[in-house]
Amino acid sequence: MPAMRILLAEDEQTVARLITRVLASMGHEVIGVTSCSEAIASLSADGFDLVLLDLHLTDGDGYRVVDAIGCLQGVAPRVVVMTGERYPEDDPRAALVAGILRKPFDIDDLEQVVIRFGT
Repeated sequence: MPAMRILLAEDEQTVARLITRVLASMGHEVIGVTSCSEAIASLSADGFDLVLLDLHLTDGDGYRVVDAIGCLQGVAPRVVVMTGERYPEDDPRAALVAGILRKPFDIDDLEQVVIRFGT
């Protein structure tokens, strides 16, 4: 699998450090943010292959980020939502979400999701 540029939107620092360490060990570049505003600003400025998105961030829910991705010009990155809640499949934004990583997850689950949706 080629190295990817991944945006990690996760406000729990312990979780973010673990995910970053795992993804870096897989050879990927990880840019971490802790809020919807930071994620949206990063998406506007930088090209990403994959977004790992916690739905509950410090300044609101991650659906704002999904909406912003839907408005991007050109090729939008794939989005994997990280949540402990049931993701509403009937939500109109569900078409923009490539996958769901249920919290709590283990390292193997994370690696498999990145391999599956990052290609």
